[in-house]
Amino acid sequence: MAIPPDYVFSFMHPWVNIHTHKIRNLGIELLNANIGAPVNSGVTFSLGLHPWHIAETRLEEALKMLDKQAGNQAICAVGEIGIDRAIATSLEIQIRVFNAQHHIAEKHRLPVILHCVRAWSDLAALHKQMNPKVPWIFHGFNGSLQTAQQLIKLGCYLSFGTALLQQAKVKEVFQKIPAEYLFLETDDSDEKIENIYQKAAELRHICIDELKDIVYTNFVKVFGTRCTKTG
Repeated sequence: MAIPPDYVFSFMHPWVNIHTHKIRNLGIELLNANIGAPVNSGVTFSLGLHPWHIAETRLEEALKMLDKQAGNQAICAVGEIGIDRAIATSLEIQIRVFNAQHHIAEKHRLPVILHCVRAWSDLAALHKQMNPKVPWIFHGFNGSLQTAQQLIKLGCYLSFGTALLQQAKVKEVFQKIPAEYLFLETDDSDEKIENIYQKAAELRHICIDELKDIVYTNFVKVFGTRCTKTG
């Protein structure tokens, strides 16, 4: 029986690193950048105001700049943005800044990459309230299985990084969530994305090529073809 062409090529997709601070020119990489940073057309970026930097930022100026830069074709997502209950900046201010940035993401139809520390319920509540039209991706997910299931029920995606190499709880969650809601990343670590894929494939009991096919399919579903450049 002849093998359909689509099947032959389905396992030839590139690595996808959904969130990184260190470009390695390997496959598709979304480089996290600060608002106002130079945007190189040869790189794909996520751009946003991290909760850690709210207190030191001129918010009105930063939000205007984000709105302007979000129209650049090299910008593929707004992020990382979110809520962090472990910092001094008040929850009220964090939510206000998050809402403003999310409005920009909706305006430009860009997915959102989320930073979340001790704020799963806060962001889940905001999702229900806002009913977003753009996808939400929780980066560096390290929550419980129950939290993962709640977020997936809302239609959110979960991205896993180096915790897959270290934390038993995260490994268990990763094994049990639906494949159509997962991404992989290196974040700010020096770990190679290939090593994270290797561990992820072992945990799912599939080969790396099949995992690459899954993650790339998710990427195209969330980002379309706008950001499928490879290094």
